[in-house]
Amino acid sequence: MKLGEIYRMIVDMGIEADPRGKEKVDRILVKSGEQLEKLKGKKREFADEDVTWNPYTDCRLLYGDADREVGSVLSGIDISPGEIALADIMESKGDKIDLVLAHHPHGIGSSNLDFVMKLQPEHWAKLGVPIAQAESAMAPRLKEVHFLFKAKNHTQTIDAARLIDMPFMCAHTPADSVGYVFLTSYLKEKNPDTLGDLVEILLEIPEYQEAEKVGAGPEILVGGDSGSCGEKFVFFTGGTSPGPRAIKMLARAGISTFVTMHMSDKLKKECEAEGLYVVIAGHDSSDSIGMNIILDELEKKGLKTYACSGLFRHKRTN
Repeated sequence: MKLGEIYRMIVDMGIEADPRGKEKVDRILVKSGEQLEKLKGKKREFADEDVTWNPYTDCRLLYGDADREVGSVLSGIDISPGEIALADIMESKGDKIDLVLAHHPHGIGSSNLDFVMKLQPEHWAKLGVPIAQAESAMAPRLKEVHFLFKAKNHTQTIDAARLIDMPFMCAHTPADSVGYVFLTSYLKEKNPDTLGDLVEILLEIPEYQEAEKVGAGPEILVGGDSGSCGEKFVFFTGGTSPGPRAIKMLARAGISTFVTMHMSDKLKKECEAEGLYVVIAGHDSSDSIGMNIILDELEKKGLKTYACSGLFRHKRTN
């Protein structure tokens, strides 16, 4: 496959799994294109052209020509210059690597992470939260994340990839949305009664089994084994965690149990105050689910895949 084809495939998978629905995503893309055309001067010169077809700022082709052929991929959750160098070392030992694929974002993917967080209020609205209240609750968190990420070194790993001419890409929200669809469907099918049952059911998933082996498996954060699950919400996609005001709104919408990758102490206290249960599925293991489904699709196209940096590789295709 060509590098650009892989990029497009991952974005398409993200759109298909997007909880907002394709019609809403298409409207966002049209609006992004209109806003792009309104830019003038240097703002227009340096603008990100991908916004006209890719709604996920945290999924980007960070280095490499779109026409470059790719036959193998090294993928990981957190990619640093060390993993870029690892790809080069693997090639010297006989395993040629044509692309390094990160889950977590780099470059414009991290500096504009707040853009993809706008997915969350739309998602909550589908659960019954009035959209104006959802957007109002998210607004301060968007601003917080925007300026928080400004302080990062956005090009450190991209620079390493450029210096050894290693194509580099990140696939954050598309992978998270794919994982969200997978786990939501899985829990609906299994329909656990209690939080203890929920944890046991999660441990039937290979990625969570691997996490359990290293002490990072699913765990009840708020509640006990005998607590009734009620209405479950898989809190996987949308950039990063929301502000605490979101918890109260989701509780009012009928959610009883959050199944999430991780949760800050501030959000945990809000859940306790609202009487909500929380099960922490695990971070890297949850990220691995969506990434594995993407890697499975790449293997179907004939690519060879390798996993590193916290990605628990499990193939769901023969």
